[in-house]
Amino acid sequence: MGIVLSLKNRSLESQANLLLTSYSSNLIEELDWYRRRSEHLARIYDLHKELSGKLDLASMVDAFSFWLTPHLRHDLVAYRSEARHRSHVVCSMHGPRRQELMDYALRLLEAPPPVGCGSCDGHPGLRFCLVDLNPDGPTEAILMLHRANPDTESVLVPFMGEMAVELRGPLERALAYEDLYDQARRDMLTGLVNRRVFHERLEQELSKAQRYGAPLVLAGLDLDHFKDVNDLMGHGKGDEVLRLVSATLSRMVRDTDVLARVGGDEFSLILTNTDLDKAEHLLDRLCQSVADLNIQAPGAERLGVSIGFARWERNESMETFVTRVDDAMYRAKAAGRCRVSR
Repeated sequence: MGIVLSLKNRSLESQANLLLTSYSSNLIEELDWYRRRSEHLARIYDLHKELSGKLDLASMVDAFSFWLTPHLRHDLVAYRSEARHRSHVVCSMHGPRRQELMDYALRLLEAPPPVGCGSCDGHPGLRFCLVDLNPDGPTEAILMLHRANPDTESVLVPFMGEMAVELRGPLERALAYEDLYDQARRDMLTGLVNRRVFHERLEQELSKAQRYGAPLVLAGLDLDHFKDVNDLMGHGKGDEVLRLVSATLSRMVRDTDVLARVGGDEFSLILTNTDLDKAEHLLDRLCQSVADLNIQAPGAERLGVSIGFARWERNESMETFVTRVDDAMYRAKAAGRCRVSR
């Protein structure tokens, strides 16, 4: 009898231990879930706190990169919206490699690889993580370049995906703010930025070129025989031609470049991180594209564009730089119009 009771007691004790172990295991798992959930919410809170005072896209992406650093060391964060023609890159590196990485990031975003992580071609030891913010529409993505071990990317991809969801609202707010801000800074006829914005951006790009040593090219474009269109075909036709020329030129320049209407039939183009040879190749194409519109007033010469350009020299003032570009444009006019001159 005593032996039977003893066996029963041991069986009950064993079952109790199993239940206790199972309960403890479930409790630990539940506590761990709450801990991870709490950490996740804390990260989201800190992120929104960092972004809350930022209005424009550049400040928003810069703030995200700053917030991300303690969680994940990285060399670069970039964002691009194809539909809004907006992009911004923040890079922590300095020297010649900095510009290489920024150019590489923009190329990745212009022709995005599959969403996720992978090796960066031509940049050993560097990997990318790309998150698509708009899977069902025009490209809108955020990109990070980092040196993390590929083995950790099973955690990295979900983490970046979660943070991208949180970024979506603030980024949309920044883009909406910039849209509203831009309305007051654009030429009403062509939609290009106006003279004031051109001077502001040129000043900013000169400061960057001075600091980082990146090449900077400025071009001045002046339409040939546009007065004949206005005088012989009417100002309504002249306005239509200006809109058409502006749209044609805009399609051929990068999001990072600045095309501005600075006068009646005068335009300026800031080409960032571009050397003279690449600039000349693009400007030749722009010149030809205007000629290919085949616009001609009765009894007059065909519409064209004369383009002068120059590369900024270190420590050169903005006034001297602009004057050199104007002189080059006048040389193009004097040489027969509808051509490009340095």
